[in-house]
Amino acid sequence: MTTTSTDDNRERRYFPRVHYRAYATLMTTQKKFDVHIVDVSFNGALAALIRPHDLTPGEEIILSIEAGDNNLIKMQGKLAHQRDHLLGIECRALGIDNQARLRELLKKESDRAERSVSRMMSDHQDH
Repeated sequence: MTTTSTDDNRERRYFPRVHYRAYATLMTTQKKFDVHIVDVSFNGALAALIRPHDLTPGEEIILSIEAGDNNLIKMQGKLAHQRDHLLGIECRALGIDNQARLRELLKKESDRAERSVSRMMSDHQDH
């Protein structure tokens, strides 16, 4: 029987995740999978993979996220964890161009979420 310490169960994220829905491709050394991005940060992503797979935590991957305007954001890393059809991916953008596109996407999505919350608060105060 294995046990995990409370340190292992704590959130280890340093960068906030931004909800972002997009199509992406996850590639290993052997296979390629179409996935749906659920959220993303500077050092990782949560992706949904509906079809059966044999991916294992620690497996090296390249993640290519569709970022609109025919732009891709390429990230390299490893599968950190999986639960059901959700894959936690620990990765970083490849090169300065991908880092810039990721930074721009995260800022845009964060601003969009902030505006949405502000509108909801304003609507709530009006009633």
